[in-house]
Amino acid sequence: MADETIPFKKKTATSNDDLDSLWLDPGLGDGIVSVSNHIIPVAKPRDFFRVHPDPAYRRRTEIYTHKPEGAIDEQHYILAPEMRGRIPEARPSTIATCIYRDGSVRLWPLSFPRDGERDNDAWISARAAARIAMDKWVKLVWVRRAYQTREALPGYAPDPDFSKLPPFNDLIRLGFKEHGIIHDEKHPIYRELFGVAPGKGADDGDL
Repeated sequence: MADETIPFKKKTATSNDDLDSLWLDPGLGDGIVSVSNHIIPVAKPRDFFRVHPDPAYRRRTEIYTHKPEGAIDEQHYILAPEMRGRIPEARPSTIATCIYRDGSVRLWPLSFPRDGERDNDAWISARAAARIAMDKWVKLVWVRRAYQTREALPGYAPDPDFSKLPPFNDLIRLGFKEHGIIHDEKHPIYRELFGVAPGKGADDGDL
């Protein structure tokens, strides 16, 4: 039995369209001779940064910010239109496109109050910092309950070449990936938030 040949399915020809579907947008660069944008953090910037001034590179949406127990970093999830209003902890947000001196990119969710909720100093100061960063290299400094901006000294870096960035939707796709968008109640984060028992309310393989 050990010497029997293992049968294989007949090979099928691979078309150019099939191969083309394997590649990321060439506008993202090859990661060898240019800065790679294949992995884009979704978080507030930690170093000196600029914000893309074009409104097409910042969009309003609803975001749930997950803080796993024992973890340092937050995880951000976009709520698809059919899920808006379904997670009370989610809030209106603007996702801004930030860039560092070396050309690397990150997406920064800026929070807004929900209807009937008061704005707070942390959110207000973060949005103000994003506006300043459209014209100057700045770094966020946390002072008491709000952010302050520290401007980089002259000569820190020239203005970034924003024209090298791929379209905003491509950045979102790379930053959030498929798991970072909550489309329905089958999403594991939704199930965790509402205590859905395994195998209940979804045909996602938990049975």
